[in-house]
Amino acid sequence: MAPGTVQWTMIYLVKVILLFSNLVGSYAISTPNWAISSNITCNITGTPDVADLVGTRYITQVRAASIPSLNRTYRYVHYPASLKAKKPTILLLPGFPSSSFDWRRQFQYFASRGYGIVAPDPLGFGGTDKPSDPEAYIYKKQALEVVGLLNCVIGTGKAIVVGHDLGALLLSRIANYFPARFEKYVFIDTGYSAPGHLPTKAVVEANKDVLGYQIFFNRDDSGSILDKHQSSVWSIAYTIDEPRYWPTNFLPPGTLEASLQADRRLPTGTFVSSQSLSRPSGLASVLHYELQDERIHNRIFAVNRGGYNPSLNQYRAIYRNLNFDDDKTIPDCVWILTKPVLLLTAANDPISTPAVAENSTRPFAQDLRVQQISAGHFLMLEKADEVNKAMNDFFEE
Repeated sequence: MAPGTVQWTMIYLVKVILLFSNLVGSYAISTPNWAISSNITCNITGTPDVADLVGTRYITQVRAASIPSLNRTYRYVHYPASLKAKKPTILLLPGFPSSSFDWRRQFQYFASRGYGIVAPDPLGFGGTDKPSDPEAYIYKKQALEVVGLLNCVIGTGKAIVVGHDLGALLLSRIANYFPARFEKYVFIDTGYSAPGHLPTKAVVEANKDVLGYQIFFNRDDSGSILDKHQSSVWSIAYTIDEPRYWPTNFLPPGTLEASLQADRRLPTGTFVSSQSLSRPSGLASVLHYELQDERIHNRIFAVNRGGYNPSLNQYRAIYRNLNFDDDKTIPDCVWILTKPVLLLTAANDPISTPAVAENSTRPFAQDLRVQQISAGHFLMLEKADEVNKAMNDFFEE
């Protein structure tokens, strides 16, 4: 879920406005000497373990790449860009509790229009490595790994990057560390997070009513609790009515753990399918099984594949302020996003509200478009057609 953002203070806004005014119209950037290099090599395999993805339409597009210099392996979905269409590759970064699976309604839409797609499972998720140390999940490291993966797959080809939830936070640092690599940025639900403004322990405790679940995620035993109550995790995350159910079952301190321990099952949205549906026979069985989103999700996060605990290290790294030293080294000049930005906000998300997402983004974006979607947190699933059209229109500009 979205880590959340706090409102800027007036003093900080003044600083941002002054910085912005000094840069607009005169700032151009190439890869600076302080930025990290993504010139790395990798070994790509077309036959990774995909047993958890049986039933998906894109299973034949799944690859894995090992990066020897970083001692890291990522699993990802890859659709090559059409040589005839001459369109860029879209790097898709998901959030929690997700993997590349949560982009399933974007793959065919954009691939059929000639775009390339690289959609990695994030570190700690799916078929990607799952280190146990939260230090491995520092955004500087992840930015290097993900951009390095992209460059291994497509070389120096044109690219656009899209981030949802935690993926939007990673996108923020990718934009800071690699300001010349991408042509455009898309933030979905969660806005841009400037250096030094991640939801650390102090921020979470000051906003417990909406971010209290992150106190639970920081605990070392939280992953095992999620593993034991997977049905509850699914239904709480993908519930049909976030404003109604999240304030009492998810957001404030103690509510998520209580809901899980009670095996509480909330009604899920029609944009995802539940494994409780009856299963027909024959060809219809194959098609129906493909729509068993919950079943596939449960396999992706199965205990024998590592469970939820590795993915929670993403939150632990933020909560424990492990990005602090790296964020301090990012100069003010690259806090500003000089490339075109599309922010798609979710009208019904009680965590990253449209106002919060826009307030964290607008002061830093020179060329910003904002569109509000009448949907909850997972708007790219709930309103896929509307989200896809908005992104495509933006890409075509």
